[in-house]
Amino acid sequence: MAGDERLDEIIPTPPTLERLEEIVSLAEQRCKRAKHKLDLAAGEIIDADTALERAKAARTDWIANNPDPQLMML
Repeated sequence: MAGDERLDEIIPTPPTLERLEEIVSLAEQRCKRAKHKLDLAAGEIIDADTALERAKAARTDWIANNPDPQLMML
């Protein structure tokens, strides 16, 4: 890639405690946000499963209480 040969010329600056503390803080915030999203997703899964079970039960109930008129004609 163009310019890659110049990477050897770049001298990285040594990390400072202040910069490392900032990186740790940012990583902690990221973890906190990810855990919050995971909690929300878990709640959504529970709600979706509940809705699915209710829909299946309603369908089963409807089928049981509304016989197919085509079968009655035979």
